[in-house]
Amino acid sequence: MTEITAESAASKTVPIEFSGQKMEYTKLWLVNMLLTIITFGIYSAWAKVRNTQYLYGHTQVDGHRLRYLATPIQILRGRIIAVALFGTYALLNSLNPLAGVAAILVLLGAMPWLLIQGIKFSLRMTAYRDVRFSFHATYSNALGYFFLLPLAAVLTFGLAMPWALQKVHKYIHENISYGGKRFKLDSRVGHYYMIMFVVAGTIIFAMLAILAVFGVLGVGAKFAAGTGLEGNSEAVDIIVLSMLLGFYFINYLVAAIVQSMIRNHIMNNLKLESVVSFNSDIRIPAFVWLNFSNALLIIFTLGLGYPATKIRKNAFLAAATQANIEPGIESLMNTVSDQDSAIGEEAAGLFDADFSLT
Repeated sequence: MTEITAESAASKTVPIEFSGQKMEYTKLWLVNMLLTIITFGIYSAWAKVRNTQYLYGHTQVDGHRLRYLATPIQILRGRIIAVALFGTYALLNSLNPLAGVAAILVLLGAMPWLLIQGIKFSLRMTAYRDVRFSFHATYSNALGYFFLLPLAAVLTFGLAMPWALQKVHKYIHENISYGGKRFKLDSRVGHYYMIMFVVAGTIIFAMLAILAVFGVLGVGAKFAAGTGLEGNSEAVDIIVLSMLLGFYFINYLVAAIVQSMIRNHIMNNLKLESVVSFNSDIRIPAFVWLNFSNALLIIFTLGLGYPATKIRKNAFLAAATQANIEPGIESLMNTVSDQDSAIGEEAAGLFDADFSLT
């Protein structure tokens, strides 16, 4: 009884702290971007390491900061090979369309491996308390989770998508380890279907609201004046543009709902036995505004506001998250080497299939 009491007393709930500053990170990002341009992309490997180290180094849990341990040479080597692979595909496709099709089929077969290697590299280059994370998925299993399950979702016209997504998320998180111990995710398929119904209802309601508003204020006003819309291209353009902006906002609304509900569910049900569990409380209205305002910031700054949006989002997610630290974390030791290649991560990103968890 004394041991149990002592262990309980040592358990604690701590906030995830993020101390990054928008102006500070923007300066770093701009310098890295300029050097990347001057060196025709070669410096991009150093830029990625510096940017990631900044974000990790300003993320703190229980007095310990995250660390990003990848080296620029690892990143550069992976990018060179990834570009070479892409160049080979482009050359084959230009010389012989059939060869291009064959290359695509080979790429599709290699995609699960690329995804595994990308996640593995990102995690193994991430350390907390000098202990690295790792990833243990195999190609045969990943083929089913990353290819067959999405295919099933498509063949069922999206009806199986929540089920497939829940399985994929569970598979990924339960193959992550820290200090040699694997995480456990007790997620529920029903919650994913609830998200689907919430999203469907939101889309229907928002679209009806947009059509009603512009129907009354736009078309209705013109017909009430007896002029209609014929011959008034300016009014038509305004209505069409307004509706497009409305649908653009719906896109951010849906994305925020899905991301926040899934993240809350995963984080609140993810744990490392006797080491850590998490609490996440992302409020959907606040997250919608964050995503939408970040998009506006990027648009009106012609992309130069991107680093500021990165800081805003990291700070928001950190403020919404807590970690329940257990005494077992003190006994964990690093079991991972730093010999992994970045080929998978860079190739997956190059072919727009980056599954990185960072």
